[in-house]
Amino acid sequence: MNAFRLDGQAALVTGAGRGIGAAIATRLAEAGAAVMLANRSLDAAEELAAALRARGLRAQAIPFTADEAGCRAAVVKTVEAFGGLQVLVHNAGGCPWASLDALDAATLRQTLALNLESCFWLTQAALPALCEQGGRIVVTSSVTGPRVAMLDSSHYAAAKAGVNGFIRSAALELAPRGITVNGVEPGFVAKDRGRLSQPQNKAALEREIPLGHAGAPDDIAYAALYLASDEARWVTGQTIVVDGGMTLPESGQVMDELNQRRPR
Repeated sequence: MNAFRLDGQAALVTGAGRGIGAAIATRLAEAGAAVMLANRSLDAAEELAAALRARGLRAQAIPFTADEAGCRAAVVKTVEAFGGLQVLVHNAGGCPWASLDALDAATLRQTLALNLESCFWLTQAALPALCEQGGRIVVTSSVTGPRVAMLDSSHYAAAKAGVNGFIRSAALELAPRGITVNGVEPGFVAKDRGRLSQPQNKAALEREIPLGHAGAPDDIAYAALYLASDEARWVTGQTIVVDGGMTLPESGQVMDELNQRRPR
């Protein structure tokens, strides 16, 4: 079986320096795509691109900024490097934690630009290339915003809820051109830095996950690979929740009961 192959295709992955983005870029490259790694920290992206090339895979790295000019530049550089663009993955995102009373204008603008506004600029810039043969747009969304809430993240939740609205509306508009637009909604994916990486916070979150542990970047990457592949050619305007079942229970009490019954 030779499923989920991307041979002869070019892909642009934003936020590809580490974590989920690095995993997505790696899996797309392993599937045969030539992958452009766009990342705010160029060193991290270049290190991964070099590692992929050492394995005989096609990968390059470029700097990425989430404003309109940065999005357009990333698309242009990808097309110039690989001669086209068939897969656009907007994974760059982030949540600078802030309560509503402490949120400032700069943080709000940064969060909306990185998570939501760049969806528009990347898509607009990529349309001429994607329209040549039909293409795939995949966006990393989140369960936070579309499905659940987390303290000190209203700005991030609003941006991700907007991402899901973008996915549905863009999918409808671009379907006649043969372009699909879909997303992945990660739950809690283990991180190596930030407040969610702190052992006490990680343990508290994992207690709320029915499958009993945090996700790994590859759990999200394989869902993105499916949506980027020809096997997902009849899927558009959808998001796949990858969260270990975290959003299934109605309350923490339900999870407590499940954990008590979990085999040790």
